[in-house]
Amino acid sequence: MYRMTPRKLHDLAPGPTAGLGRYLLAAAALILCAAQLVVTLPGQLRQDSVEQLRQAMVHQYGDWHPPVMALVWSWLIDLTGRPGSLLVMQQALHWLGFGLTADGCLRARMPKRAWLILAAGAFPLFLFFDREVLKDVEMGSAFVAAFGLCARFLLLRRPIPAWALAAATLLLCYGTLCRTNAVFALGPLVCVMFSAGRSFGVVKVVAMSAVVAVVALVASNVVNHQLIGAKPQDAMQSLQLYDLVGVAVRSGDASVLGPAAPALSNIRPCYTEYAWDPLSPWGSCAALRDSFDYIANEEPVSPELMAERIHLWREAIIRHPLDYARHRLAHYNSSLYFIVPALQVRLAGALINPDPVTQRDIRLDYLRKPFLFWPVVWLALGGAGLVFLAPRPQAPPTVVLARLALMSGLLYGAGYLLVGVGTDMRYYYWTSMSILVGLLLAVPDMRERWRERPATAMAAAALVMAVIVAGYAARFLDIRLS
Repeated sequence: MYRMTPRKLHDLAPGPTAGLGRYLLAAAALILCAAQLVVTLPGQLRQDSVEQLRQAMVHQYGDWHPPVMALVWSWLIDLTGRPGSLLVMQQALHWLGFGLTADGCLRARMPKRAWLILAAGAFPLFLFFDREVLKDVEMGSAFVAAFGLCARFLLLRRPIPAWALAAATLLLCYGTLCRTNAVFALGPLVCVMFSAGRSFGVVKVVAMSAVVAVVALVASNVVNHQLIGAKPQDAMQSLQLYDLVGVAVRSGDASVLGPAAPALSNIRPCYTEYAWDPLSPWGSCAALRDSFDYIANEEPVSPELMAERIHLWREAIIRHPLDYARHRLAHYNSSLYFIVPALQVRLAGALINPDPVTQRDIRLDYLRKPFLFWPVVWLALGGAGLVFLAPRPQAPPTVVLARLALMSGLLYGAGYLLVGVGTDMRYYYWTSMSILVGLLLAVPDMRERWRERPATAMAAAALVMAVIVAGYAARFLDIRLS
């Protein structure tokens, strides 16, 4: 636990001005949440969300999309009679997380940081996606609410009460069940609940995250199939098929797809790293899936076909590791919006967007996707932040919490190197959110470290600037990596 002198305890006790500030802060959070709901209700639904709503209405669940989200949606619809109720919960958790973190800063006599963090909840990227009912946003809202519950007490150097720990645990479980790859972000958030008086190093957090991820994956399977009763739908087939086709196209070896594989000339036009996988069940090349006799389309999913595809997937990676790495890196670069041309989706051609692309569309892409929306910039900022916030004895809670928030976002973003199948900024929603919160929590501490280690600070700043310059250069020069 933190050691505190009577003077420090007195400093943290809120006075009349702080009390008024807390009421103003809470009122601002409520107004922001209410205003957002007025503008966005009942919310927009993508194809994934439409299917989840259908499952919620009929109370029958599959595991292609998070069954827990459809289950909670069904409860809310039964309670309120309105499908927009899940959007209300999503945005309420969002502002609860930012509001509690800001309240902790305000009570700890950090008013500027408090208002900055609350304002960060209205970052344009978040506002854009918060109008939609999405598993990425649902996960982020649950995670930031859990973080705020714990940060509210840790910033005051107080133990987290049992009720807050229980609520944070429930929120972390819900957020993890909302996305399979949420397990990459979970470890540092679990560390937050045990961080009072402790400073976790990167190696320790990564090791703990690996253990937490394995446990979470096993537990998620039990919850989804045994407790919720979700029907297995073999959601992994999208990743496996995308990787198999990517390896086949890049290596020129169609045999990795199995004995019944179509000719490479038929496969190559249906492969792209610049957008969502066209071979997905709803993609423009979905019909090609039928030519792979090991791809299951019937219900229930055949274990034999699943086992055969897993074997082919593993063998393809072993036989062509460099081509697999090129395939994954090319897709990861695209998903990070890094070395890509403006309006990169146009490179997918008619697979994604059959409408012609004009020069005006390409120029507008610079306005629609400024550098603060690129996931690669947030990863660079998160890495630079860790350089400034190296663990040290007696680190203040702002630094401890900031480091864990940064690592959660970095690990989650890194996970898409292995599991990504699409290009969309929403996939990095939590990465952007957690890194933004972490940086704002520790701004004064980073400023101090800048003065202490100017050479390191300049190198970190140069890295971030290099990423931004390289990204814009690729767009201006229409560079196309493949």
